[in-house]
Amino acid sequence: VVRVVVLTLKNLMSKGTLGAQMVDLQLPQVVQSLKAQAWSDEDLLETLNSLEEGLKDNIKKLSSFDKYKQEVLLGNLDWSPMHKDPIFWRENITNFEEHDFQILRVLLTILDSSNDPRTLAVACFDISQFIQCHPAGRIIVTDLKAKERVMKLMNHESAEVTKNALLCIQRLFLGAKYASFLQV
Repeated sequence: VVRVVVLTLKNLMSKGTLGAQMVDLQLPQVVQSLKAQAWSDEDLLETLNSLEEGLKDNIKKLSSFDKYKQEVLLGNLDWSPMHKDPIFWRENITNFEEHDFQILRVLLTILDSSNDPRTLAVACFDISQFIQCHPAGRIIVTDLKAKERVMKLMNHESAEVTKNALLCIQRLFLGAKYASFLQV
């Protein structure tokens, strides 16, 4: 049964957005768990390795800046892999400078306009990541008047929003040099 399911998932990976959905549903962790078991079936192990490679490719695609930009511009943020991936932030931090920090400005607009707690939490987290990773992040975010917007979210009814707003404010006040110890 496991062999049939794994082969099916491998075959479906390249169909439309199913690969991305598999990543969102934590399939890479399931594959890791299956690989840790002692299987005597060599074909199953080969298929698990192939499925794992396909999932890694999908994670890379999901982590592209274009996908991130599209998600931000739509204004409906969720905890997709790119938000928490430190490599994504290191490799793409200069892309935020495009069009006079358009993406950062949209994130700040989301703080004012969204009512969705998850979207607000992710926006706060992303702003804090920008502060952390960009050499002038703290100054840029301060110039864009982000402090007041984020401070309003410190009393939000959602604990997730409050936690990420607090992290953002801490990084804003401390800057990247001193706030590197702050982890979520």
